[in-house]
Amino acid sequence: MSIDAPTISLSTLVAASPLLGHELEDRASIQAGQDRDLVAHFTGRACRPLSSPAQRGQFVVAPLDLLLSPCGDAIDGGPGDAPGVHLLELNGTGIGGVTNLPRGCIDAILSALEEMPRYVQDPTGLVVVAVSGKERIASPRANRLLHEKLLFVDALRSGLEKSCGSADVCNLDQLAAERGSLRPARPTVVIGYIKDLIQAARLGDDGCVRIHGRRLAAAVNDRFCGNLVQHFAGGIDIDSFLPVNRCYTAGSDKGVAYRMVNSFAKHSRGPAAPAMHHAHAHSRDELIDTVRAWISLGRKTVIKPHGTGLGHGIEFFLSADEPADSVARKVDASLAETAEFYGMPGGSLPYTICEYVDACRVADPRHPLAGHRYELRVVVYRDGGVLRAVPSIAKVARERADCGPAERRSLINNITASGDTSKIKGTDFVMPLCNAATLEALGLSVHVLEGVSRFAVGLVGHTLDRWATEPSAFDLVPGEAGVTVARPYRASA
Repeated sequence: MSIDAPTISLSTLVAASPLLGHELEDRASIQAGQDRDLVAHFTGRACRPLSSPAQRGQFVVAPLDLLLSPCGDAIDGGPGDAPGVHLLELNGTGIGGVTNLPRGCIDAILSALEEMPRYVQDPTGLVVVAVSGKERIASPRANRLLHEKLLFVDALRSGLEKSCGSADVCNLDQLAAERGSLRPARPTVVIGYIKDLIQAARLGDDGCVRIHGRRLAAAVNDRFCGNLVQHFAGGIDIDSFLPVNRCYTAGSDKGVAYRMVNSFAKHSRGPAAPAMHHAHAHSRDELIDTVRAWISLGRKTVIKPHGTGLGHGIEFFLSADEPADSVARKVDASLAETAEFYGMPGGSLPYTICEYVDACRVADPRHPLAGHRYELRVVVYRDGGVLRAVPSIAKVARERADCGPAERRSLINNITASGDTSKIKGTDFVMPLCNAATLEALGLSVHVLEGVSRFAVGLVGHTLDRWATEPSAFDLVPGEAGVTVARPYRASA
């Protein structure tokens, strides 16, 4: 080790984390469970080149969360009993669990991030790495994967140094302390929690965002970008800073992501999931009316808020006999929860309404989690000029699926929510996907998972292409003086 360039391993940082403030979560065992040969198989077959060199500056990574259903239209011309595939979320650069991935995939993601500063307009501006957590004021949640974001910060700092010759790294308090300093502004990477960053942000008359007096040049975290735009009611000139990813609305708004699925299903010549029936609701009354209408048609219904995480605000309406007043109570509870946790006007409107999918269960009766529903996470990342997909993990619900339709923990496959006691860790409900034993437990073949991965990389490629040709599909519209602004969200009724 060079004396002038000391390093600290992630394992050391995780071990010492309780002394530094809060305990971090170690994903080394999951990473170690990823079989190299399977990783090479999937990333070599589930790939496609970028459509243009410009897309190198528009995308880094998207972890797709997918449900498999026991019946439905299978992708990739699979056998009739192959599972159907349904997108839950596209997500983006706010990815938690990057250290679940094999080292080669992580290196490609960090290299893509290191490239991003060359696309920044204002080299003396701020490059923000936003972190989820601290959602609830009364009991703020510390992010147990914060060390993963330090990898992102380091990659961006390195990129700024290569582009500009030097760069600083700081947090929000340090940035505030520097305000008014006579020292010339240098390129700076700032790391902070989403809520704190938004509270510190100010919108100028020029449509540019500033944080403690410094202009926002780039932001890493799709949800942060979406929440920031909503916070300022569509007044931001989106072209004034670089959102990483550029198609961030698809990563933060499930309705926009489902719109991309349907467009991909319509235009794709490769594997595509069946079209998704969904609706957008921009007000409380519209949300209640839509849910009641769907229930009256016999549809099992799920509502999902915009720009949230950890399953916050998601509500299920699985009974055709759900009373009208019960629908209103659930909707109001969801709006109240998201308003409290995220502090956004309208309680994270617009909401997406979609049909409930009865997901596949862990199939092997010998497995400790047999009978539990699961979802797959397939990570699509940019490797130079190529998009690649790698199956990352299976996220398994904490409770068995036969414990009753109202049991939320049998329906939500969220790692953080699963580990909500001192005796249970979220990682107890995670399986590495590039692993023969996991595939056997889930009852999946390599062929089926390859098709799922090819769908994921195709969908992301289609999303990038669509953004280049039709930004209005992402709720971006031309504003005054030729700038691009986000379409404002309507306040709740």
